Amino acid sequence: MHRQTLNLLKNISVLVIEDDKLARTAIKQGLKPYCKSFFDAKDGLDGLELFKEHPIDIIITDIHMPNLNGFEMIKEILKLKPEQLFIVMTSYDTDQNILNSINEGACNFLRKPLDIEELQTALLLNSGSIKYKKLQLTDEILIDYQSEMIYKDGEAVYLSYKNNKIFWILSFNLNKLVSYELFEDYVYDGRAINKGTLHNAILRIKRQFQSINIENIPNLGYILKK
Repeated sequence: MHRQTLNLLKNISVLVIEDDKLARTAIKQGLKPYCKSFFDAKDGLDGLELFKEHPIDIIITDIHMPNLNGFEMIKEILKLKPEQLFIVMTSYDTDQNILNSINEGACNFLRKPLDIEELQTALLLNSGSIKYKKLQLTDEILIDYQSEMIYKDGEAVYLSYKNNKIFWILSFNLNKLVSYELFEDYVYDGRAINKGTLHNAILRIKRQFQSINIENIPNLGYILKK
């Protein structure tokens, strides 16, 4: 594929999950030079952790992997970020796998063994589905979903690590309930938390952004409302 065409990927952040080291290396060589950022993982568990750590536009994942398979990982990620895009690849070219891929939110399906140019084409095609969305959350607060940046009166604002993750899981699920369990999974690495700890963190966010509306639903979780 022509390099000029591949330069269209320069604003895309990609995460590849593949348990075969040789295949993962080949994909890395075929994509990393052209992407804004590139991450790779050996299984669904590592992939899920990388997703939690970095803004990712498109996830390319195998299905059959140890520890956490592709479908299980996709389900977990969609709980956290319902609009995440996926390309699913597998050796098992069955109607059921294709159906599952679509049902779990995959934006494309590729059969292995993989042709790198075919993967590059799929990534280019699906990059058009990325929502380069900036949302005016309040009169003073603008959020950029792709870069995961927050702006207050036009100036970038930086939160502490955990408060930033709290803010973004609420933003990914705008106007929807984010349960205590999802906060534990995304922000606190799956550890049980005292609800008072989370409540205090949200109070600090509300003090920093006085115009935002974060509502507590007793015993269930929180909702960020536009």
